[in-house]
Amino acid sequence: MDVKLPFLITLIFFCLCHPGKQIPESPINLDHALNLVDSVKVGNEQLYFIYIYADAPSYKPITAIDEGITCVDDVGRFMEVLETEICQYNRKDLLPIALGMARFLVYMSRDDGLWYNFIHANGSINTSYRTSVAEFQWWAVRGLRGLAAVYSILQQYPDDELKKVIVSRIHSMDSHLDSVLASYPQCTVTEWGQRPTWLIKNAPDINSELLFVLIKLHGQADFNYEDEIRKVADGLVEFQYNNPDSPLDGMYFCWQNLWHNWGNNQSTALLEAYRITKDEKYLSSVKKWADHFIPFLLDNRMLWEITIAADGSYQATEFPQIAYGIHALYSGMKSLADLTKNDIYIQQAERIFAWFEGENVAKMTMYEKTTGRCYDGINSASEVNLNSGAESTIECLLAIQKRGKF
Repeated sequence: MDVKLPFLITLIFFCLCHPGKQIPESPINLDHALNLVDSVKVGNEQLYFIYIYADAPSYKPITAIDEGITCVDDVGRFMEVLETEICQYNRKDLLPIALGMARFLVYMSRDDGLWYNFIHANGSINTSYRTSVAEFQWWAVRGLRGLAAVYSILQQYPDDELKKVIVSRIHSMDSHLDSVLASYPQCTVTEWGQRPTWLIKNAPDINSELLFVLIKLHGQADFNYEDEIRKVADGLVEFQYNNPDSPLDGMYFCWQNLWHNWGNNQSTALLEAYRITKDEKYLSSVKKWADHFIPFLLDNRMLWEITIAADGSYQATEFPQIAYGIHALYSGMKSLADLTKNDIYIQQAERIFAWFEGENVAKMTMYEKTTGRCYDGINSASEVNLNSGAESTIECLLAIQKRGKF
């Protein structure tokens, strides 16, 4: 008997029983997101983008009158979805879209590090709308998140000319960082405790996303942001609510005396900072958030907004609930669970993700596996916003990618 035969039989059996070992299968459905993707020619460049809005029941893209057809906010985040699909799941067919969106982000940024946000259907930049004027804040940070994702893609699929432009655009943020962080470690005293003076716009929610950019780039090529990572992370810790007598103990303020579930990525950002710096105060801060504030949110049906008075009393608003906020909470808990292997954290992460699966106040599955749509939100216990725009779709897809399944 040929001794090779048993080996061949075993090999064939293994391949049949483990078809996903060599070519991993993505857990997300990109159909709806790709239906929102389009392009516009500006000069000699074909710029790709994703439409902001798509309303039920047709789910065809629509234009926002005051804003435009697309924005850096959404393209920057969608680039992270594409990065995972291309680099982890070998979706080379998505490369033209990713590179076209990279050119869009370059188009929307300036040499001085300031960014615009919206463009009109003819490809002209909306320079006057209040959330599109050239600044270094939300849309700048989201654009930089996108460029950091493109940079990772180009490590596997080189384009030297595009890479050179992207590196230059990324470094254009450095002077803004230096300016903001110059006041470190000065603090000011407020009614809610000591507050740092060195965060962009004094807004920890913006700076949590900035931290994503710095962490993703740090250690690659000439990107060395460890000092900046430490300073921004220190600022986020200073914005944690510390009141053992309050059910909100451990909460991260998003703005002044406000927490909102329109994102809040401080927990994930601090854990990523801990991974680089090994500074235990970042891990301890997130554990406090997970041990005290997350159970409060889970027990109170995933609130939308909380405002705290100086005496510790607070007002809470329940609706709306959106994918952006749920993803941020899930991402933090999932990261902490993966890091600590703590069963309680694993269970809490799953309870948060279950919002997408229908374990929510409206008892509605928010993600359609067959279409790839994520509904825009829950307005009340009896009303779901069935529109499916870019933000909700992207944030849901990012959550599923992080979990690895739906």
